[in-house]
Amino acid sequence: MFSVLRNRNFAKIFLAGVASASGFSIGQIALVLIVVANTGSSFDVGFVGVAFILASVIFSLAAGAMVDRYERRRLMVVSDLARAAILVVLVVTLIFVGFNLAAVLVAAFVIGSFSTLFTPAERALTPEVVGTEELVNANALVQASSSVIQFAGNAVGGILVATVGAIIAFSLNSATFIISALLIVGVVGYTGHVRQGVAGQAKPSAIDDIKEGFRYIVNFRTLLYLTLSAGAGNFFLTMAFQYFVFYAKQILNGGVGQYGILYGLLVGLFSLGWAPGAFVAARFNTVRFAGKVWILCGVAEGAGIGLLVLFPQTLIALPTAFMIGVFLGLTNATWLTIVQLIVPTEMQGRYFGLDQLGSFAVIPVGQVIGAIIVATSGVGFDFMLASLGVMVSAGIFAFTGLRNLKWEKPS
Repeated sequence: MFSVLRNRNFAKIFLAGVASASGFSIGQIALVLIVVANTGSSFDVGFVGVAFILASVIFSLAAGAMVDRYERRRLMVVSDLARAAILVVLVVTLIFVGFNLAAVLVAAFVIGSFSTLFTPAERALTPEVVGTEELVNANALVQASSSVIQFAGNAVGGILVATVGAIIAFSLNSATFIISALLIVGVVGYTGHVRQGVAGQAKPSAIDDIKEGFRYIVNFRTLLYLTLSAGAGNFFLTMAFQYFVFYAKQILNGGVGQYGILYGLLVGLFSLGWAPGAFVAARFNTVRFAGKVWILCGVAEGAGIGLLVLFPQTLIALPTAFMIGVFLGLTNATWLTIVQLIVPTEMQGRYFGLDQLGSFAVIPVGQVIGAIIVATSGVGFDFMLASLGVMVSAGIFAFTGLRNLKWEKPS
């Protein structure tokens, strides 16, 4: 699996991901904890998530079209530099003005906006750089390494905020985005896809490209079911994951100064679980039965959320969070690889943009509903509803063509 790193361009993309993921995981924890520390409101925590995801919903279509129209490597560099800049602005605000919820929400929105551009560009660039043969190994390695790094970053983020403050965490995050940009600049010597018009005709407009993307995904029913299933699952998963901090504080009874560390460990172990999940996808070439993997893992993820409430002890909650991450890592690596294999490269930017819209649009709703339930009925009730919702939504799509989604190497 590690042999794919012999490809120098991929190695640079890989190291860029390592750099940005390490800082982002620390900054993500810091954003939540700084809000909890200053307002203590589940609604304000929900607003942070809404700001991030709302940016994805607003810009996903335009971002997908841009990825197919322009050079993908440059789009990734611009995205990294923009995310680094907004974090510098946030740090300056915290130093000279103090905590300001509006500034935190603006930072989350800008980071979400440029992440919406960066992610489809990275996903569409990877198969161009590594080719079909090494694609599953490349995806598994990227997700596994990001998983391990996020585990460390989430845990360190909780400790950093509790000991030296959020400013250091945000500063580290900004620096890692700059490092990522410098590494991506070094990706050279490949012919990247750029959208061209048909000979003798003008290049299609961005609106025409978006319409073509819609027609493609609507006509490809299995991919449409995949996006709809992801949307349903994300709605319920968000109801739980956005409020892990209150689960650590209220259900696990983390004391003052301890719930931040518990929260960091829960999110960190959840992230760490993605690594073995991604390795399983590569080892067993799960694209051969991708639809079945997607559905079964969805049921397992929902069951895991239920266990967090049914057995509310730290020694059970931590490995359970890890196992939920394993199933999500397996699901995501399988999904990403099969999409890169079956969707034409000239359509991948728009597919990933439309998929972000379809699967992410419901997330702000889930975050707001989760905040209301946590505030009125408690985090335990919120988690149980999320558990049932994830399992039911996965089960429903077992009766569609999604279960037959697969890819086999041509003979």
